[in-house]
Formats: sequence, structure tokens, C-alpha cells
Amino acid sequence: MTAQVSEIRVTDGKARLTLPRAFANSTLLLEIRNDNEIVIRKAKVVPLANDEAAPTTIQLSDRDWEAFVAALDNPPEPNAALKKLMKEFGSWSASPRSKK
Repeated sequence: MTAQVSEIRVTDGKARLTLPRAFANSTLLLEIRNDNEIVIRKAKVVPLANDEAAPTTIQLSDRDWEAFVAALDNPPEPNAALKKLMKEFGSWSASPRSKK
């Protein structure tokens, strides 16, 4: 296990930050913990296995798109199955990721 080294870096007037060379050409994950703390990590990019299908895009008809948007704008009341899941896993607003 390697020791963690903390560094102090200063942003410029546009809030840009120069990162160590080890971060060059990397995909980064930013975890905003609070107004004063952000954790920056390199993302591990894992290619799809040969037997995995790539994500697909579907094309909705105008009628299907309108139905989809209407459901987002005016969702139905939770049914019994959703209520059971919410009791088991908690509501979305109770998620630690949704808290600021």
C-alpha cells in the first residue's frame, strides 16, 4: 500500500487547476464532498468484453416521445411494488448522493 501524499495546488482566475503529470490524458472522476472539498481520481476505463453488447440508441416516434415526456412531467402514483422497494431500499431523496 502506498502512502497518500497531499499537495496544495492553487487555481487561476478561471478556477483552472494544473494536475500532476500522472493525470495527463486520463478520464477523471470528481467527487464533490462539500463546498470546500473535492476528490479527484483517475477513472479505470474497462472495455466491453467481446460477448457484451454495446449500448444501443432507440428512436421514439413522436407519439411515444410525447407519452414519455408526459410520464416524466406527471408521473403516476407509486404502485404496491414500488412502495415495497422504497421500504426495502429507501426513497431516492434519502440517498446520500442526493444530499448537498
